[in-house]
Amino acid sequence: MTVLRNGARLIVAIALVALLGAGIPLFWVWVGSQVQGGTSPDGTAIVTVICGLIVSYSLVAVIIASIKGRSSKTAQRPVRYAWNRSLRGERYQPAATSFLENVLVAATIVVAIVVAVWFFFFGSPGVPTP
Repeated sequence: MTVLRNGARLIVAIALVALLGAGIPLFWVWVGSQVQGGTSPDGTAIVTVICGLIVSYSLVAVIIASIKGRSSKTAQRPVRYAWNRSLRGERYQPAATSFLENVLVAATIVVAIVVAVWFFFFGSPGVPTP
């Protein structure tokens, strides 16, 4: 049963990484292409894409924060300043990351790798060669 649960979590994580890393940006690029009239870049299309991405990722952040807030099972203790703690507090271990945090980290890493590979191997730097 644990293997099945872990497999389902992996599939959900991969789907969320694909949605966050490719689905949302490609959707807004498509919307921007529908707003744009011709083949030359238009300011309205660019603003549509940028504003759409900001709103979409802000909405995703709010949804993930609310899910994470509801799923936390333990009450959070107030954080004390370093000068107000005893030395026993130095042995405090931070809490492990949650599933949603791991998905967001994985999406960020995957997108960074894909963009770096595209930029260095397939992108045209725009510099004329002699």
